[in-house]
Amino acid sequence: MKLFEKISDWLSNILLPMSNETIKVVVLCIVTATTFWFFNALNDNYTTRISYPIEFNYPDSAMVVVEELPDNVKINVSGGGWNLLRKTFWFTIDPVVIELEDPANEKFVLGSTLYPTISDQMTEIQLNFIETDTLWVAIDSLKQQKSVLKFDSAAVKLASNFRITSSISLSTDTAIFTGPKRFVDSIPSEIILKTKKDAIDSDFKEDIMLSTFGSSLVRRNPVEVEVRFQVARFINQELMLPFKMINVPTDSFNYKMIDSLATLKFQIREELANQYNLDSFSIVVDYELMSPNDSTVIPILESSPNMLKATDIKLDTLNYNYSKN
Repeated sequence: MKLFEKISDWLSNILLPMSNETIKVVVLCIVTATTFWFFNALNDNYTTRISYPIEFNYPDSAMVVVEELPDNVKINVSGGGWNLLRKTFWFTIDPVVIELEDPANEKFVLGSTLYPTISDQMTEIQLNFIETDTLWVAIDSLKQQKSVLKFDSAAVKLASNFRITSSISLSTDTAIFTGPKRFVDSIPSEIILKTKKDAIDSDFKEDIMLSTFGSSLVRRNPVEVEVRFQVARFINQELMLPFKMINVPTDSFNYKMIDSLATLKFQIREELANQYNLDSFSIVVDYELMSPNDSTVIPILESSPNMLKATDIKLDTLNYNYSKN
C-alpha cells in the first residue's frame, strides 16, 4: 500500500506541477523513440501474409455474375521491411488477370495456378506460396423466357353470398424473365397468380407482384400485373308456381297429383331480385317420368327469365298417387 502511494506521489510531482513545456518535451521524446524504433525495425527481413489483387476477364455481354467474384488472394512473402511496406501500402499493385474461357462451366480456380504469374510480377520481395487454396466462381449465361400468366379464380375468397360476376381481366397475359440460366430454367411456362385478400365484397382490383424465383438477378417485364373482376351479392329466393302436364296417357285418371304447385329455389343478384316476370317461367310434369311404383316426380323447367339463365335453379319433387281401377 505504501509503495502504491509513493508511485502516485511521484507521478503527480512530475506531471501536475510542471508547465505545458515539460509535457511537450515528454511527448516529443516518446514520439522520437517510437519513430527511431520503427525505422530501425524496417531494416530487418520479415515473412508475412499480404493480399494480392486479382481480376477476372470473360465475355460479359452474354454472362451475369451470380455471386460476387473474389478480388484478391492471400499470399505468403518474404523480404525487407521497407519493401514489404511499399508493396502493402504505398504502391498500387497491378492485379493478376484470370482469363475465363467458359465462365458458365468454370466453377473454381486453384490458387496454386496463379503462382507463376504473381511470382513474375514480384520485385524486391520473394513469393513463398499462395495461401488461398480455391477461388470460387459463380458466373452464368444470360437467358430469357416468356411465360403465360393466369389467375387462380378458384382460390378467391369471397365474402358470404358474394360471387364473381364478370370475366377476370389481366393487364397482360404474358411476362418475360431475363437472368442467370440456373434461375430462369426453374421458371414455369405457365404462372398462376393468386391474391391473398379474403372476404372480398366489392369489385376487385389488385397489382400482383411477379416472383423473381429465388434471385434478385432475375429481371421481370412487367414487374406487376393488374387483376380486375366484378363481384355482387346474391340472395336466396323461392317461388311457388303452377305447372302443366305433358304426354298425358289414356289412364291419366289413375294419377292424382297431391302437390298443386311446383317449388323453385335459386339465388339471384340482390339488385335484380323481384325484377323478373313470373310469366317467363314455364314448368311441366311429364307423365312418362311418373312410375306407378313411385310417388314422386321431378318437374322440368322449360323456360325462365333471361337474367336467370346462368342461375342454378332447383325444383322440388312433386307428390302424386297412382291407383289402378
